[in-house]
Amino acid sequence: MLSSIRKFSKSFMAKIFIAIIALPFLLWGMGDVFRSGKQNVIVEINKDKISSKEFVNYIQKVQLTNEEIKKFGKSKIFDDVLTNYISEKIISIETEKKGLVLTDKSLREIIFSDKNFQKNEKFSETKYEKFMLETGFTKTNYEKRLRDMELKGQLLTFYSGGIKLPDFIVRDLYTKNNISKEIQYLDLNKIYSNKNISDKEIKEFYEKNKKFFTEKFKNFRYVELVPETLTGKKEFDESYFKKLNEIENNILDGNDFDTIIPGLKGKLKSTGFLNSTKTNENGKEAKELNEDFFKKIFSIQNRKSPEFINFKDKYFMVELLDEKEVETSLADVNLRKTINAQLKFAYILKENKKIQDDIKNRKFGEKEMMLLSKENNIQIDKTKIKNINDNSKFNTVLLNGIYKFNKGQIFVLSDSLLKENYLIRISGEEIPKININSGEYKENIKKANAEYIKKVYKSYDKHVNSKYNVEVNNKVFERIKNSF
Repeated sequence: MLSSIRKFSKSFMAKIFIAIIALPFLLWGMGDVFRSGKQNVIVEINKDKISSKEFVNYIQKVQLTNEEIKKFGKSKIFDDVLTNYISEKIISIETEKKGLVLTDKSLREIIFSDKNFQKNEKFSETKYEKFMLETGFTKTNYEKRLRDMELKGQLLTFYSGGIKLPDFIVRDLYTKNNISKEIQYLDLNKIYSNKNISDKEIKEFYEKNKKFFTEKFKNFRYVELVPETLTGKKEFDESYFKKLNEIENNILDGNDFDTIIPGLKGKLKSTGFLNSTKTNENGKEAKELNEDFFKKIFSIQNRKSPEFINFKDKYFMVELLDEKEVETSLADVNLRKTINAQLKFAYILKENKKIQDDIKNRKFGEKEMMLLSKENNIQIDKTKIKNINDNSKFNTVLLNGIYKFNKGQIFVLSDSLLKENYLIRISGEEIPKININSGEYKENIKKANAEYIKKVYKSYDKHVNSKYNVEVNNKVFERIKNSF
């Protein structure tokens, strides 16, 4: 346990480990819970209100770095932190209801028995202190994390402990994943690539869907919150940061732009209507605006609602004044490319479905596959797949699709974006020999148990989601995100 904590203690994934390694199933069914309301409440769990201040304190404890935010993306990283925060709350409630506890004595025994903290087989306070310095933990934080991990383990064991699957289930899974398959396949992309989308088709598609081909333009006003504006001084002193906190609180309380900082005339700046590339309707780019800063403010959704922005150690108050949709002309090269791609996607989808329907209605088989090959002068290829992990020809997603079919079956197989499209026939199969004493088979037992436990967790997930009504105040959440 300690070695894992040591390796990951300073990573972002470690900072939000609770939802990820403990109870991700709690969140699978959570769905679309984001909504607006109550200015200083960010989450309600069964009517228990959690303040935005409490969540901000939690974020500060996570100690996100600029590098982490840049690497993972602000929106995703804060969504993960909030998900984790909610998960922690629910885990705490669940463990308490189940009467799961870890006494101080038990926690002390776990720490004292860790060989990484021992010298001459006895607990060493010096080694323990050294670990804190190396990892950046405080004793309080480390012991809380250790306690959380132990309680989560107890909760998981409560629902999945003692599961031992019958031999026939383990054998079936082993056979299913290790059976080798001989297949014949046609690369349908070699046929579909001959399809050219005409100008007429593009124009017709554009006219039918013109209302969807619009671009959003937004108009903002903003002010940089420098000391001279807030305190009348040039120094970044205590009074300046106190004033910043007051402004942030006023924004979270829902106060309007002009009353938060009165007397800003002459210091306010306006962007005018710009699209996501900082360009106005006449095609002129607002070069004076920093690209990253503009991306940050362009993500603001709520009009007439000021936002507190921290950007490269500078602070701003920004407000979205207005937004509008402007129709994009067919002369736009990127729009034509988009329409062409959409039409090509629709064509492939239609052709795939046509073959699938014929297969379903027993109008398409091996004979028709050979005829399709001959008509398009495309060779039917052959290959042998050793097992479900043999990705020498097909990727993991396609392999999982292939292993849903059996000998003699013919089917169309595609990836989610229709980038890869194959017509496949399984011509032969070879059942693997099972050696129950092999390491591979023993590993399969673990895998079978893990799959079964996952089903238990999914069932528990539904149970949890029926018990806990989680509502997130999206408006407050977006403001908190924009303040970092």
